[in-house]
Amino acid sequence: MNVSSGLPTPAHGHDTAGLDMKPSERLIAFAPKGQVPVQLEHWLRKRNVDLSVSDSATVDVAEVRQSGSRYVLMDLDAQSNDLGVIRKLRTELPGTRLVVMTSASDPRFLESVAEAGASGVIVKRAYVADISLAVQAAGEGRTYVSGRASSQDGSNIQITARERQVLELMANGYSNQAIGEKLSISVKTVEAHRARLFKKLGASNVADAVLLAIRCGLVMP
Repeated sequence: MNVSSGLPTPAHGHDTAGLDMKPSERLIAFAPKGQVPVQLEHWLRKRNVDLSVSDSATVDVAEVRQSGSRYVLMDLDAQSNDLGVIRKLRTELPGTRLVVMTSASDPRFLESVAEAGASGVIVKRAYVADISLAVQAAGEGRTYVSGRASSQDGSNIQITARERQVLELMANGYSNQAIGEKLSISVKTVEAHRARLFKKLGASNVADAVLLAIRCGLVMP
């Protein structure tokens, strides 16, 4: 994830006086134990985003403010599905970006969560890719809703058998040279396959390509 500073302008009437400093590249999670994927910390660290997990699953605006976090990951079920929590955070801390997990799957409810101010809406039990894509969208000033039809739907992405082999080896951390040796092809051929995969997936690096491939069901996590 290439986290950018593209934060949308706060809604009219939002009070920004409570912000003492620009939020840092940190994500604070409010969720029951076990709801935060262990892979997420590694993925965030590679993008220079620190992860901290609150001792409480209940969102505390004061704790978010004190942490100086740019991103907040919350379990909406633990907030009794109260969208007022989202609105309160967006009003009091408009510089933060909210990624919300919920067990609800009604598309209308998911859209209402986004409309309340969430930058990412994740339906449990999500792949770490869903949370990662939601954080990426938040950093780019976009909104991501898990499962919503998009150009990144796996049914729209066609890859060859060889590209799938390269993709699976990439997902397992193989270098270009190692992939070439494994498949008995040249490094240049591997690079050509990677370039085509990046274009098809709309990715700019290996990590994002793998995450998108997992989300689209092209490879297994």
